[in-house]
Amino acid sequence: MNSTTLRFNKYLPPAILYFFLNGFLLPVGLLYTTLLTPVLLFWIARYQNIKVVLVYFGLVLPFVIAHAMNGIDDGSFYLASFALCFTVFVFCVAFYQYLQFCQSLRYIYKKILLINAIMVLVSLVFLFLPSLRFLFWNNNTLSLGPVELQRLKMLTYEPSYYSTLFAPIALYYLLKVARRELPRPALYCALVLIPLFLSLSFGVILGIALTLFLLLILHGRTLILHSRNRRYFIAGALVAAAALAFVLLFSPDNVFFRRLQNIAAGRDGSFNGRTFDSFILSMNIARKKSLFFGAGFGQVKALGLDLFRKFYRTNKFTIHDIAIPNSIGDLLATLGLLGVGLKLYLELFFFFRTRVFSNYYRLALFLFIFAYQFTGSFITNIAEYAIWIMAFKPGLFPEFDKKSVS
Repeated sequence: MNSTTLRFNKYLPPAILYFFLNGFLLPVGLLYTTLLTPVLLFWIARYQNIKVVLVYFGLVLPFVIAHAMNGIDDGSFYLASFALCFTVFVFCVAFYQYLQFCQSLRYIYKKILLINAIMVLVSLVFLFLPSLRFLFWNNNTLSLGPVELQRLKMLTYEPSYYSTLFAPIALYYLLKVARRELPRPALYCALVLIPLFLSLSFGVILGIALTLFLLLILHGRTLILHSRNRRYFIAGALVAAAALAFVLLFSPDNVFFRRLQNIAAGRDGSFNGRTFDSFILSMNIARKKSLFFGAGFGQVKALGLDLFRKFYRTNKFTIHDIAIPNSIGDLLATLGLLGVGLKLYLELFFFFRTRVFSNYYRLALFLFIFAYQFTGSFITNIAEYAIWIMAFKPGLFPEFDKKSVS
């Protein structure tokens, strides 16, 4: 008598928690992975030397000394931010260990993609439930005038954070489609692109588009324009062009194009806030203490209130609203030019050390997150660090390895 044993994939629940439920019903900024830091530390210690965690203190000690010498305006903010950054470091070590042990990442990606598709359908139902709409959608005008615009944020706190979480999966399946490695490519494109466009997170959308364009420029001949793919790619390009022409003809004033026009004209408040405004404000905050070492952990809030009110010419800001929504800008304000230089050095060091260029998918992740750190994110964004770690993880999806690279 044959019996079928149902196998439980122990790596799927953590992935679901990370992607869908990490901040669900928690105050903004707090995550379950943060609360689970003691558990993650125990798991790290079980499989490797816990001393790796001490690297965090070695990296930040010079900054702490400099900040103490320059003066810390709010000690409670400093300690809270310092501790939060430590929990992010612990998550990064645990996530790398997760990738080391997990041998079913393709299975997990597919499950996340399917669950996300179901959740998108559920979220569309919630559009018609005003009292519960906030669970899946964020109301934002995006400088489009008196337009009530709903942006998909799933069960996260913000649309751009959700789309950043989704970016590695989107890049994986778009590359698979481009290489003709999936059945029903139109269906996979829909499962990937519809959630991204519903989020209207232009930083992520344009970042993915730029990444694919750079890959086409750098490796188009081997990645896409191989003789067996040429007709397939040309047909796809023609379909995309036809779809674009149809939208331009019948709906030229749609939200997507209007926001593109506003960004190009410099009138989009969200885009400006994540780019030009962030760098101006971060420089001004750092200068209050030290442009080289920064103002210190958590001091963006302590020092930024007056600067934000003067810069935006409004008193609507409170100390809890103050944040630099840009990873490099946030790092500049917190740890100064030295912190920014150290981060960029480590990115380039690991790029060559782990031979990121030898794998199309890892290269796509690197190109995407390298550009995105200048247009969004923040220094404690675990979604950003997860992408960096995957980009620097040798052996990740070897089917994307370049055969000509030894």
